[in-house]
Amino acid sequence: MSSNRLQSPIQVRRNIAYAKRSQTIDPDSNEEKLRIVILGATKVGKTCICQQFLCQQFIEEHKETLDELHTIEFELTNRHLTLEILDTAGIDEFPVMRRIAIAGGDAYVIVYSIDNQSSFDIVRQMRDLIIEVKGHSDFPLIIVGNKSDKEDSRVVCREYAETIATVDWGNAFIEASAYNRNSVLSVFRELLKTAKIDITFSPKTLRRSSDPALSHDKERTNKRQSCAQQ
Repeated sequence: MSSNRLQSPIQVRRNIAYAKRSQTIDPDSNEEKLRIVILGATKVGKTCICQQFLCQQFIEEHKETLDELHTIEFELTNRHLTLEILDTAGIDEFPVMRRIAIAGGDAYVIVYSIDNQSSFDIVRQMRDLIIEVKGHSDFPLIIVGNKSDKEDSRVVCREYAETIATVDWGNAFIEASAYNRNSVLSVFRELLKTAKIDITFSPKTLRRSSDPALSHDKERTNKRQSCAQQ
């Protein structure tokens, strides 16, 4: 796919749902769809990354998260692109739902926090689980070291993490801060590159609107804030 300048997303929806593999990349079609599953330990910033990408906002308060699917549609120069982004619960919660989420995914983001060694140790578990569920290792994946703004609290060496991700596993790697929109855009840009989708995001044109989040348990997902039209 040739490089496309992002024009604008025309619609965004959010809901709790699971479906069969959704990837549609047909060179003869103007329609393109990709489901991205975001995985990782609790409190590493998975939801904050989602909210920064989709809503251009950072949510300070942490509450437990149920799996939630966001749908965002982009009108590119030559194609219509739909990204489905599934924000999952932490590793210790809902293991059956996690396997279902992985099975329905096309591309994956595994997030750890640079100030939490155990969250990095979980990255390998998550990657191994994806391989187990998918039955192969040929899928778009990026490892994200979040909270790069907390350099003074760092316990996970960047060079060590990057070597494991890129050399040992052959996957993409990036450090980011959910506070910083440009670094979050880089996460999704690099992931889409591994999926052979070349997009140049423009912060000025990346806008979204959203219906209120749907939840099986509204009290547990109060952290979800409907993103107002930007």
